[in-house]
Amino acid sequence: MTLTELFRYEIVQTEDVEMPGTGAGDLLLSPTSGGWFEGERLRGKLLPLGMGTCLTRGEENDIESQILLRTDDGENILMTTSAWFDVPQEIEDRLIAGEPVDPGAYYYKGTVAFQTGSPAYKWLERKVCVCECTVHDYTRLTFTVYMIQ
Repeated sequence: MTLTELFRYEIVQTEDVEMPGTGAGDLLLSPTSGGWFEGERLRGKLLPLGMGTCLTRGEENDIESQILLRTDDGENILMTTSAWFDVPQEIEDRLIAGEPVDPGAYYYKGTVAFQTGSPAYKWLERKVCVCECTVHDYTRLTFTVYMIQ
């Protein structure tokens, strides 16, 4: 089994909504404001139609997101991500302050699935994919998506 880089994407989130104290934990809703993706076989932009949710319990964050990708050739691909973002409080404080942090100081990894009606990208639907994330600050995140072969 090998990992092959599928693409990188950067997401911009600027309109977060906090919902502390829910029955499951603190909840953060992060609508997608835009972004881009680029890889060897596909590239394009992230449309401002998706949203991520982050459920926080202490230093553990469970993240679910759905983002609509529009390829350069005009096709739509829905990307669903489930990830874990485990970050010590002192590292999170640095990220909130906008300080650069080595991605090795936190754990932000997950699984990725795709849905599309496009024959050109149907091959994405039946693949197992994973991702890792670099947090630049909480408004800009860069992910690398890998396909398991």
